[in-house]
Amino acid sequence: MLRIESFEALMEEMKFSLVDESLARKDYDRLTNSYYGKSCNPLIFCENLLIIGVRSGLEFLIAKSVNSNAVVHIVESNKSLLEKINKLNIANVTAFSSFKEYISSVKSQKYDYVRIDRVNFNLDLVAQLYSKHNILSICGELKEADCKPLTLYRLSRNSCDSFFFNIKDKNYNVAGARKCIEQPEVSVVVAAYGVENYLDECVSSIVHQTLKNIEILIVDDGSIDGTGKKADEWQKRFPDIVRVIHKENGGCASARLEGMREAKGEYVAFIDGDDWVEQPMYEDLFESAALHNSEIAQCGFYEFFADQTKNYYSTAWGADGQNGTTGLVKEPTEYLTLMPSIWRRIYKTSFLRKHGIEFPVQIRRHDDLPFAFMTIARAKRISVIPDCYYAYRFNRPGQDVGATDERLFIHFEIFEWLYEQVRPWASMAIMSNMRLVEIGTHSWVLSRLDSHLKNDYLNKSISGISERYKRYELDDGWLDRLKLASR
Repeated sequence: MLRIESFEALMEEMKFSLVDESLARKDYDRLTNSYYGKSCNPLIFCENLLIIGVRSGLEFLIAKSVNSNAVVHIVESNKSLLEKINKLNIANVTAFSSFKEYISSVKSQKYDYVRIDRVNFNLDLVAQLYSKHNILSICGELKEADCKPLTLYRLSRNSCDSFFFNIKDKNYNVAGARKCIEQPEVSVVVAAYGVENYLDECVSSIVHQTLKNIEILIVDDGSIDGTGKKADEWQKRFPDIVRVIHKENGGCASARLEGMREAKGEYVAFIDGDDWVEQPMYEDLFESAALHNSEIAQCGFYEFFADQTKNYYSTAWGADGQNGTTGLVKEPTEYLTLMPSIWRRIYKTSFLRKHGIEFPVQIRRHDDLPFAFMTIARAKRISVIPDCYYAYRFNRPGQDVGATDERLFIHFEIFEWLYEQVRPWASMAIMSNMRLVEIGTHSWVLSRLDSHLKNDYLNKSISGISERYKRYELDDGWLDRLKLASR
């Protein structure tokens, strides 16, 4: 097998065979830096290759050095380069002057390696290749304007074993592997209890999403009103995408967990039965997640009040895309202190199962806080879009967020449980952020708690923080902050 020790050594071996020496250095750099991904590489033993746009010729020469019996098909419209290829007279190397000539001349076959140069790329060409041939690995380069990247992603993962298309001048690629099983792209879990008057608006907003490959799981958590009946009606209307799970009342965490365990989607999302989402939400989140290989994708949200007013929260920053508000988040831990809004995110199902992340069913309210923290703490790749797509209905009667009494003492149980779960594997940065989250949460509780309960809550919060975070103690005025919030 050919070994690439240096560019100079390679040129010494191949310079008389190169089609275009001026491109050789660039092609060498692409080859050694996985420009087309790791699985699409001519250094890997290949029997059949298709190269559309020959460039320097280095690629097919390496493939022939690795396997002298390899069959190589080349499509090259430049007449001068085409003549050079033909003059080389290398066995089993056939060059075509156009894709039309190639597609009409070559019978259906299996290709180990296909590469398409940027000037030759178009989506119809790719679709023709997929429909005619069995392709194991395909790679190439394109401009973002050449096609909708998500369309290329969906087409490729249904047609070849692995693919990697470099988007010129962008911070993401269209890459992935064949979808092994037929599955929804996103499963949406609707936790529903006592939301008879709101469920129709919620489910309607999901059913009419621009994302069509979707699964909707409505979990009726033992509702005593007409919520369960409403859910069943939606299942009858849309049996292909809506499934209803009826269970005994166990709290929001148990409803979300039941839905999460039943979810078949590549990604899973959570929505409260009294909220709704804008039509492009799950399509745009899936696009962000798929094109960045994200474990979590997040959008913005808005609070909706009874008087029709709205407060918008984009909360997208620190990403590698335009204005830092789109793309892959550079430092995921910076998102640990955000409001625990799990409903504006989608989560890769395999990521949740790999780390055993579930909702704590023993915690009957505010279960989104520990789930949000653990998922972000574990995530290596989080992508964001700034669009405010999730509508959070604010101040509805019966909402946990509206409580001002003893129910808020649940936060002591939450942080005790979260600390035990996270401490064994967390970094110093994660633990420091968890301390900030606990201080912020207790400050929020103290600012709204009934007056006769504040002193007891303040003392318990001080005791818990002091005990748990001795190693992370900072002179940041946290004690004064809690006392001020309790006034």
